[in-house]
Amino acid sequence: MDDTVVCIDQTKKFVQVEPRAAWFPRGTRPSVELSGQRDWTCLLGAITEDGDRFFSRFEEYVTAAHAKHFILALCKEFEDDLIIVLDGAPYFQASAVTDLAARDDLALVRLPAYSLN
Repeated sequence: MDDTVVCIDQTKKFVQVEPRAAWFPRGTRPSVELSGQRDWTCLLGAITEDGDRFFSRFEEYVTAAHAKHFILALCKEFEDDLIIVLDGAPYFQASAVTDLAARDDLALVRLPAYSLN
């Protein structure tokens, strides 16, 4: 088999926002706004059976448009026929992604739904 198998997954990483010490002029009453919220970033990652890795970072939630762009970038990067393993994330089920299965150089394989049993 000459196809390259690629598994894709997404993660969201939170980063705690922390205040820093700063210098202020004497006699002033500085205030620092803190909402307790955290910054975050999303990451789409792909790994091949040979351990080759490919990543894309987003500062917003991953959408079907992001997933489509990522898969097309994988097609360009690896140049072989690809078998891409996807989970059940909604952005992978959108027509923007499922329509890519019509390509001759790409096969999409879906993992079964998560089950505790």
